[in-house]
Amino acid sequence: MKRCWPLCVVAVLAQWPMLVQPAPVQGQGTEAGRAMSPTSADPVLAEPLVHSEGPYGVVHLQQNRVYVFEGRRAVWSAPAGTGTGFRLAGEGQRWTFTTPRGLFRVIRKEKDPVWEAPDWYFIERGQSVPGDGGSGRLIPGVMGNTAIYLGDGIAIHGTNNPDRLLDPDPDRRRISHGCIRLTNESARELFHLLAVGTPVLIY
Repeated sequence: MKRCWPLCVVAVLAQWPMLVQPAPVQGQGTEAGRAMSPTSADPVLAEPLVHSEGPYGVVHLQQNRVYVFEGRRAVWSAPAGTGTGFRLAGEGQRWTFTTPRGLFRVIRKEKDPVWEAPDWYFIERGQSVPGDGGSGRLIPGVMGNTAIYLGDGIAIHGTNNPDRLLDPDPDRRRISHGCIRLTNESARELFHLLAVGTPVLIY
């Protein structure tokens, strides 16, 4: 997937800290409860980050937070877990577990997803890599109750270990192998906010 960075997007991203103003976010709750709450960091921007007729998603890697914007205004947000940056090698392969940056689109959505574990999952655990297509690769539950697929092997999804997402320090929420993790409650809310085809900016 080719991910473009229009100059207008780059310019607004560079100014994000200066453009932030308090803005209401839909929904109630606490970080320790539903992992979604209004905060002073939910921005109103001078210009939209993405030109879209409807809502669009933003994954802010420095804040480790997922937003839904309508135009210039954030209408929803939740804390997220993103890639650790850890590097792994084995079986003649190498991986770096970072969350890619770029402009994506929601390509499909799924409730109660079953994860098909890639080779690195087994190498990381010192296990033999099963043959392609084997049932030994299918692992239910680890993606939580919801997955929103963005292509290139990246998804926004729930988790079976939500406690680590509730840490108030965004740096300690760098816990994934590249995907964007949300609590199951937040992932299911996002499922209903982003339609297939919706732009999602990761930066």
